[in-house]
Amino acid sequence: MAATVTVADGRLVVTGLGASPRLELFFRAVLGGTQGQNGWIISPRGSSLEELVVRVVGQLQKEGIETHVAGGADRALELASDRARSYGRARDAAISFKAGTPVITMEDVRVSLESMGWDFASRDPRPHQQSAALHALSAVNAANFSVPGSGKTAATLSVLAVHLNSETVDGAIVVGPLASFGPWETEAAAALPRSVRVLRVRGPRSARRAIYDSTQCGDILLVTYPTVPADIRALRALADRLSMMLVVDESHRIKRFRGGQWAEAIKDLARSCCARMILTGTPMPQGPEDLYSQLQVLWPDGQLTGSRLQFQNRASTDFAGLVEHVSPFFVRTGKDALGIPPYSIVTHDVDMRELQTEVYDLIVARFRRSLADADLWQDKITLLRKARPLRLIQAASNPDLLNADDGYFKLPAIDTPGATLLTRLLEYRAREIPAKFAAALEIVREKAAADRKVVVWTSFIRNIDQFSHLVRTELGIPTWSVDGRVPAAVQNDNLRPDDPSEEIDVTREQRIRSFLGQAGPAVLVANPAACGESISLHMGCETAVYLDRTYDCARYLQSIDRIHRLGLSPDAKVEIHLLNATRGGAPAADQLVHQALVRKQSRMEAVLEGAELRPANLPDEAGEAEAAEGDRKDLEDILAYLLGK
Repeated sequence: MAATVTVADGRLVVTGLGASPRLELFFRAVLGGTQGQNGWIISPRGSSLEELVVRVVGQLQKEGIETHVAGGADRALELASDRARSYGRARDAAISFKAGTPVITMEDVRVSLESMGWDFASRDPRPHQQSAALHALSAVNAANFSVPGSGKTAATLSVLAVHLNSETVDGAIVVGPLASFGPWETEAAAALPRSVRVLRVRGPRSARRAIYDSTQCGDILLVTYPTVPADIRALRALADRLSMMLVVDESHRIKRFRGGQWAEAIKDLARSCCARMILTGTPMPQGPEDLYSQLQVLWPDGQLTGSRLQFQNRASTDFAGLVEHVSPFFVRTGKDALGIPPYSIVTHDVDMRELQTEVYDLIVARFRRSLADADLWQDKITLLRKARPLRLIQAASNPDLLNADDGYFKLPAIDTPGATLLTRLLEYRAREIPAKFAAALEIVREKAAADRKVVVWTSFIRNIDQFSHLVRTELGIPTWSVDGRVPAAVQNDNLRPDDPSEEIDVTREQRIRSFLGQAGPAVLVANPAACGESISLHMGCETAVYLDRTYDCARYLQSIDRIHRLGLSPDAKVEIHLLNATRGGAPAADQLVHQALVRKQSRMEAVLEGAELRPANLPDEAGEAEAAEGDRKDLEDILAYLLGK
């Protein structure tokens, strides 16, 4: 018996086989093929045609069946063999780099950068950025998993510049969130002011098509994740016309193990690009399986990852071995290696004012009544979570928060019977300024007198509006706000960052730019969820004030990273001001939160800021509200506080 493998209409056709239950199971159940009169017909289904040919031919040979490859399948098999050899060469070069014998030196890189007009005065690569660039140039397809704020964008631009100088690539396609577009424009303008053109691919399909058609050597296209599947044919055509480097920024956004529309389209585009990089500071936000789709971008035919099932089995049974296997293709720099000055924490105990104290006591009393009917500790914990402990944090921050629904945390306003509480809440805003607002206002006043900028963090939208209004009316200081209601970036233009038509602050990007560009003191009031990725405030702001914090330690550390990152001057004095409400000088809910975050911080920093690649076990978007209200230990501490233990 001899089988023939050919290609017809983009599908694999296998003929000449007799009856074989094992092969029938393989073709039908494993590959999803269908049996016709002349043999089996198999579609690639998410893998490349070359990968499918290799798999089918390998299975036939394993069964001892003589196999003839023709009709396009022979070319596919040849391409697969070429890719296997390319992977082997890249792996050897990456291993040599890790062993201290790189295939290219930093002297070579600097010569290329000078030829491309790199501005060393503005962006002289730091040692860890040099190492990342040398690694990417050795491995060709590489991941930079360095911590947030480590300068991954500038390091990647240096890699692109070397490729452009050696003519191994003509340009780059950068896929990322809208918030990343500004940093790419800023870094490219600083490092390569005359050598590259950065274009945002936005607007209707016709406008995007015009950008692709006019792309030329030296262009960097900024593309959002949703745009890739919408424009995959045009992007592949561009990558066939020009040799393009693919960069996936904040690549953890395609972490879904089963893939998705974004991941599959980006993997498809990756096959047409001649060099590929992925960038993220949190490569495993939930667990090891988050790596699979990201690493598939580097080697879309599975040379690095193996099959989905193989990767899953290895991730669950031998994570250390999996990391060792993929380690030649990634670098990670911890925060300690950045050489930035440490930040200082200033804790302020702020005693609640009279009416706020009354409201806070009434909320505590409501919690205690809700727990009274439960005898068992576990039942009390369950009731406590249902009662939403975030209400304690709201009351300690600003009682008026309890008057309105909170859409982000899905927390309804208090409208249940309780005449005394409802009366106090309804009249609160007219009678009193929250104590922490007054304390924050004094810190802002002090910094403004020294001509400093301040970012004020709060988890609640209503606080953003009210505190922003307070700063404007009481201090007259220019103030901007950023939260989920504000779009991330402009929707339909390719304007330069300094274009005068962008002066209206309608986006997060524009508001942050205006805040940083304001001469003299200024205030930005924001929530951490809206400024979690690709946002840098450190070049103009070294002071952060926290009106409140939740139990979500990752969000807290992420917000600190906005002003504590690479680029700070050696004499910078980054200050983190924590406002903790007290009741008559005694601890309140804020002290519980503070103690919990101190307990979590060292472990979280070891994961998020360390040089070792480890799963972060962060909550996904659906679990962020639960993370904000605390884990089991947090709930037990809240319960003990409420019961006076």
